[in-house]
Amino acid sequence: MIRHALLSAAFLAFVPLTLRAQRGGGEDTIPRTHVFPALGVHVGTPQKASAALGVVLGEDWQKDGRDHARNVALFVEPGLGAGRGSLAYVDHGYGTFGSGFGLAASVLRTWKDPWTVRPNITYVGGEVILWPIVFVGPRIGLFRAVSPDVSDKWFVAIDFGLGY
Repeated sequence: MIRHALLSAAFLAFVPLTLRAQRGGGEDTIPRTHVFPALGVHVGTPQKASAALGVVLGEDWQKDGRDHARNVALFVEPGLGAGRGSLAYVDHGYGTFGSGFGLAASVLRTWKDPWTVRPNITYVGGEVILWPIVFVGPRIGLFRAVSPDVSDKWFVAIDFGLGY
């Protein structure tokens, strides 16, 4: 129930940002919608290594001679020590050469032998994804355990990745 509420709230928070990009105000081009696959690989805690697969929905436009995009990404990410599902707002328009950032609401489940946390625990949280250059960069998240009987309810997840 918490997972559904968190994902619904994240989606509702991102929709106005996407719609705002459609308004006028000196844009050089009309926004074009797109749908494309979200792919990525990550190394870090608690998953050790993981691969992300999902879909990105969004719009592209050009303003003041620069390319802009606003996107919503939905992806799953199984890994060696944990798996996660995320809904993210992704912006590729603040810099150049493949730079951007994302804000994600995520559900994470540990298994086998995760780094820094116990196995078989479910967490929910938020993440900041940064791509300083060519979709390569860190992801930092704050998660809270929703599983019962967990003494350390909060943890910080940190990883480095390529792609989503």
